[in-house]
Amino acid sequence: MAAREAGREGRNRRALSELEAIDPGAEWIGLWSLAAAESERMVSGPDVAYERLAAIDPDRYPDLAGDLLRTRSELLFALQRPGEALQDLTLLGAGFAEGDVESAGFTWSLLRDYRAQLTTDGVEGVQLGWIELALLTSELEADPTEARAALQGWQERFPQHPAVDLLGDTITPEICRSAKHPSRIAMLLPGSERYAARRRSLRDGFLAARYALKSSCASPEVAFYEVGDPLDAAREWSRAVAEGADIIVGPLLPESVERVAEIAGERPTLALNRLRAGSPPARFEEFALAPEHESRQAARHALDRGLRRALVLYPGNEWGRRIYRSFAQEYEDGGGEIIAQEPYSLSAVDYSDQIGRLLKIGASNRRHDELQRRLGRRLNFEPRRRQDADLVFVVARAAQGQLLVPQLRYNYSGDLPIYAIQNIFDPEHLDNRDLNGVEMPALPVLADRHVQVVHGEFSPEWLAASGFDIALFAMGYDSFKLALSLFDGSKGLGTGIGGLTGIVSRAPDGRLQRELAWTRVVEGNLTAAPATP
Repeated sequence: MAAREAGREGRNRRALSELEAIDPGAEWIGLWSLAAAESERMVSGPDVAYERLAAIDPDRYPDLAGDLLRTRSELLFALQRPGEALQDLTLLGAGFAEGDVESAGFTWSLLRDYRAQLTTDGVEGVQLGWIELALLTSELEADPTEARAALQGWQERFPQHPAVDLLGDTITPEICRSAKHPSRIAMLLPGSERYAARRRSLRDGFLAARYALKSSCASPEVAFYEVGDPLDAAREWSRAVAEGADIIVGPLLPESVERVAEIAGERPTLALNRLRAGSPPARFEEFALAPEHESRQAARHALDRGLRRALVLYPGNEWGRRIYRSFAQEYEDGGGEIIAQEPYSLSAVDYSDQIGRLLKIGASNRRHDELQRRLGRRLNFEPRRRQDADLVFVVARAAQGQLLVPQLRYNYSGDLPIYAIQNIFDPEHLDNRDLNGVEMPALPVLADRHVQVVHGEFSPEWLAASGFDIALFAMGYDSFKLALSLFDGSKGLGTGIGGLTGIVSRAPDGRLQRELAWTRVVEGNLTAAPATP
């Protein structure tokens, strides 16, 4: 026991020397091996230490069983053998440490420290609960906003789990302490009455996220500033800084964003749009609901499915050309080929000419006419589209999409997958069944039909009935979450922040990008679809 205490004080070689001088009988071999292993880990490494304990049966030493299992499991994690470590931890919680209030806390601290090794594959019961909790808290440390709702969801799945007693006093405080949060966040909102609905949607989404955080952790103070004219944007930004804002969210309108970018210094700023030209200054982030994010994601999804030859329909205006170019660049950079593309007019209602050229229906008709002329008789005939395409990418807003998709099918597009961006789908439209089968990236709140948070459930129907712009409410919600993460510059976004607008992360060029839910229209509703076949 004296040698073991010496090892705990850091005198490991002295402890081993004293232990080697002892010839323990069977009664003491458990304590002798435990003391030796604790020092040998520091002197010779975890592999030698574990060999000391591997053959020791905790059943033979009930008074030492808890210490044996703790030490053995810690050594197994150090040796990157998490499966065996979990078996020992399960034994620890199954009765060897009966009445030991520290057992669950030790298990939690160990799993938290070694959670990079954990996987849920082939695990069930209590072990699964521990692993899921460790992985969940890893996500919540980067984004604590949903901590209470997420931990409640875990507890509903594992109501009798030994870690339940740790949620309030240990795990939640750890999550709240994990990142450096601002004390005050300012939000610049459009002040014109013309943008009243947008202002309300952004503000209430922002406040909903703050409320979700406040239910678990201390929440920053927030202040709102209205920008009535783009010329006011720089003044309101400076006012927010002078009044103590640690990070500023907004403005929304492009002209206002450009004004703020001209004066922004080192104070972190999360603009709710992108600069139309140039690069943003330091600590100036651009969070935009840019359809280019969606078109690039559609391109990547197509390539992942092996769809490498695309046809594209897009409106012949600047917006349509921009979306087409972003899709084409991502698609071609990944090895795909745009084999044909056709612009169309927004004022048109009949797209048969463009679709006919895109699918080469006219060529099929001409072959039929020529064959009839040569044979001198009429032939039964159904036009046949080109056979070298793998998909059609349609750039359209809802009004055009309701016309384009049925006409594509009428013109024998057949089983060609139709991809689009979310603009083609209007959740408030009474009947979207004409879009059945179309696939697209979409806001998670539209894909899942609801988003469960700590204070209730957001659904598209509720948001629309409450007069919110669904996309801007989602943007306001996520801008609060991003403000928390971006303020802690040492950690940044990590692997990404999941929110109502999608998973927001850093693109290779350093700017923010969104990965949306992948969806398919089924019976007129957006339904979450597999990301890959």
